[in-house]
Amino acid sequence: MSKCLYGPNVKVKGLPWCKVEWSYRSIDNLTSKILCKDHNSRLSDVDDGARHTLDTIIDAFALWNLRSKIISRRWTIRHFTTNMLLLERWCLLVLEDAHQYLKPGWPIKGDSPGPTDELVRIAFGMERFRRPMGLYVVGSEKPEQRTMNLEESEITIVIETANDRLSGATFDMWGLNFLLSLHPEERTMKNGGRLIGRNGMDHKFQTHDDKGRLVLSHVLKYEY
Repeated sequence: MSKCLYGPNVKVKGLPWCKVEWSYRSIDNLTSKILCKDHNSRLSDVDDGARHTLDTIIDAFALWNLRSKIISRRWTIRHFTTNMLLLERWCLLVLEDAHQYLKPGWPIKGDSPGPTDELVRIAFGMERFRRPMGLYVVGSEKPEQRTMNLEESEITIVIETANDRLSGATFDMWGLNFLLSLHPEERTMKNGGRLIGRNGMDHKFQTHDDKGRLVLSHVLKYEY
């Protein structure tokens, strides 16, 4: 987990030493220097990119929450752009780290429970996922009404398996839902929501004017 996604104090649950009850800790007491300086420097853009992507998406929803309460016939249209590739690499790194603590671990390919050479190269930005694998946004019927939990900044990861193999994980981050799929077969839905991504997408936020007509407020681009 990247320190930049949290405040100075965090609460943790689900690890071997806090399986049932929440444990409140300083973020500095939960960090370990497990990578060499070279690897850390090569991954610093991933941490920063993940935080920036989440902040960008939340800013877009926050603007809609503000403008949706105002009746207007015209807005100064704003454009938000996310870097989904950096967030994808971050999710993969977190999944690979979490996978090391599973007993027993599920193999990804063959019989080895560790990450494949291909996934390591993807995590370090040397290769890219081949479709349909990769990171997706889990959509909803009314995405503008999605609840963002900015104060708690809660992150929940649920690991998925298929045929006794690690097939990916869902990430619920601050109320934003993502699916990282390592499964080679096409998927279109998750928990009733449509999977968005891999080809990029423009999310158009709209409000209503005094006659009930839709007015474009701003655009959020999921960029790969």
